[in-house]
Amino acid sequence: MKHFNLAFLLAVLSFNLSAAHHEKEQQEGFTGLISSEVFDLAGEMDLYVEKYQSCGDAENEKHYHPVGTLVYMIDGKAASLSSGEWEEYSKGSYWFEPSMWVHGGNEPDQPQFGDNQCRQTLVIRVSRKGEEPTAVSYTHLTLP
Repeated sequence: MKHFNLAFLLAVLSFNLSAAHHEKEQQEGFTGLISSEVFDLAGEMDLYVEKYQSCGDAENEKHYHPVGTLVYMIDGKAASLSSGEWEEYSKGSYWFEPSMWVHGGNEPDQPQFGDNQCRQTLVIRVSRKGEEPTAVSYTHLTLP
């Protein structure tokens, strides 16, 4: 039942975000953040839902997020090292990235998917009111 509830929540959020931003996604070559919404959770917490699109192999700076992150694959392929070893994910699968986990940058053993491979992901984070859940550059800050 827990998996069904998560799948249902992700499907509803994905549909709503897709419908609201359909025109923007159709722009040729558009990559990065497509949509971002914040939902109030009983006045104490916020639910952040972000939809991303990118093509080619990942090229981002080493960073971490102060809160845990659930990444759901809407389409395409991606890989994550969050479990301690590289795992590949495709449409309909998801993984969890723990808070303060340093990732990104150029990992020599990272699976490569090629320049023609595009992906869409739904990124979900929950944080306390007033706390920023977005990525923090690892090169400019020291981990606590």
